[in-house]
Amino acid sequence: MKTLYIDTSNRALSVAIADEVLLAEINMNVSGTHSESLMPAIDQVLKLAKLDKSRLERIVVANGPGSYTGLRIGVTVAKTLAIALNIPIYTVSSLLVLGASYRGVVAPMMDARRGNCFSAVYDVDQTGVNVLEEPKLRTGEEYSKFVLKYGAVVVHNTLEKQSFEVDGVHTTPRIASIIGMDESVLEKVDAHDVVPNYLRLTEAERNWQKNQ
Repeated sequence: MKTLYIDTSNRALSVAIADEVLLAEINMNVSGTHSESLMPAIDQVLKLAKLDKSRLERIVVANGPGSYTGLRIGVTVAKTLAIALNIPIYTVSSLLVLGASYRGVVAPMMDARRGNCFSAVYDVDQTGVNVLEEPKLRTGEEYSKFVLKYGAVVVHNTLEKQSFEVDGVHTTPRIASIIGMDESVLEKVDAHDVVPNYLRLTEAERNWQKNQ
């Protein structure tokens, strides 16, 4: 199935095209605005794969957690394309994308500021993943306990800002890492209803609650 994969969860930008196997991918880990680079990256991977976008059969987008702005851009582009092309859209956890390049028990994390992090624990093999701890907003202390409990490898992007010290393996998220995994890692969503999974309230929502 000809699939476009998109991940704009954080600083890194990852786009790929696959048809059962990987055909082309672009991964960037530099400062920049995803709103400016995402569409050119999609156009480029389509060109590399020698595929017109009208031939796409579905879209997979990492829908969080991660950067509010980055997630909004990726999800908006994915749902717009899915609606325009009348093809299904699937979501996948950004934390799974972060950890999917490794095999064994991994604990991907993204800093959430103020000593907190978005984290999960997965047991990853060649074809699938066993979720040991669901993606969730946790304190650094809670996260460290899970790492010790499972003997997990800490996986994170060290180019992202960190609000607490963490030792681990640096990785640039590659959305192509989930290609070939069991389809259970994906969730099919109506294109009109897909939204980012922030795992916490946005600042605007927190301010609104304070004023009520």
